[in-house]
Amino acid sequence: MNEEKIRILKLLEDKKISSTEAMALLEALEKSGAGAGAARGGKVLRIRVYEDGSAEPKVNVSVPLGWAKFMAPFIEGKIRSKLADKGYDVDLAKLQEAIEAQEPMKIVDVQDGGDKVEIYIE
Repeated sequence: MNEEKIRILKLLEDKKISSTEAMALLEALEKSGAGAGAARGGKVLRIRVYEDGSAEPKVNVSVPLGWAKFMAPFIEGKIRSKLADKGYDVDLAKLQEAIEAQEPMKIVDVQDGGDKVEIYIE
């Protein structure tokens, strides 16, 4: 079983998504071939969160773009609220546009003291 499928099943196990959402994600993963594309060097959405000036990210997520397109509506609200809690107003519509364009680019680069958030496509 590939890594992306295991991640989806872990989200289901942790009750972060419903069984219906898990099934939809698994089907989208199959249709997009995202797992195979990432292994062949396809484009990915990368999210890095650094805390307290650390050189190593506390959060280090790489999502194949095919999967990111499908997942965006599921996670958009969660990301927006967490960033808003920290005082950041990020236009997630721009994130969606960047994912659709599939062009390598830095989408978000926020630094607050020793904390930093980066979201980019490569």
